[in-house]
Amino acid sequence: MTTSASDPERNQSSEDLELLKFRLEQTRYRTDILKWIVIAIGAIVSFAVIDYGKLKIEQFRVAADSQRQLLQAYLTATESPQPDVWKRKLHILENFADDDRMRQWAQAERRYIEKFAALDALYRETLKVAAQLVEPGRLNDPERIKARARYNQLYWGDLPYAGESQAVINAMIAFRKQLIAAESAPADKQAWENLNRRLIELSEALRESTPNFPLQPTPQSGAADRSR
Repeated sequence: MTTSASDPERNQSSEDLELLKFRLEQTRYRTDILKWIVIAIGAIVSFAVIDYGKLKIEQFRVAADSQRQLLQAYLTATESPQPDVWKRKLHILENFADDDRMRQWAQAERRYIEKFAALDALYRETLKVAAQLVEPGRLNDPERIKARARYNQLYWGDLPYAGESQAVINAMIAFRKQLIAAESAPADKQAWENLNRRLIELSEALRESTPNFPLQPTPQSGAADRSR
């Protein structure tokens, strides 16, 4: 009777043990699933962060390369004595630059060109053109003929418009008078020597009148009578 009575108890204990094992196995299974879900989410987030980082780096690289090309285009433009071309390039830089420092630099550079660089470029071109006119052996040289025409443009138009200094006005008048005299007497060595002296005086006047940035330029006048 005792043995028979204990059988249901052993059966119950066995069932309870199996149920406990099942619950433990179920818990372990759920834990494994949760662990793999967390790992998968972590991997997705990691890949997303990496891809986002790569995207930002690529965007930065493209923007930096674009600004570098714009800046290079501006620097190339400054090789010509045409400040209007410089300002157009700077206007593009101001509109398309993503970096505030680049935009501020472009604005400052444009102000510099408007106040100083335009006149400085004309002064440098004037000296270069005048230097091509002092050799008597080149009177019929096509390049000299072009330089002669450009000198007249500078004399009558570009320099007065830009507001040349009085010293430059006087030097340009003296150079032109002597230039006409020398061209009228190609064999007169003294006339050509005097023209070279006028060139030196013009060079000195241009150098002394070149505006210094950021100092304010000295008062200038372009209204002098050039018909003398």
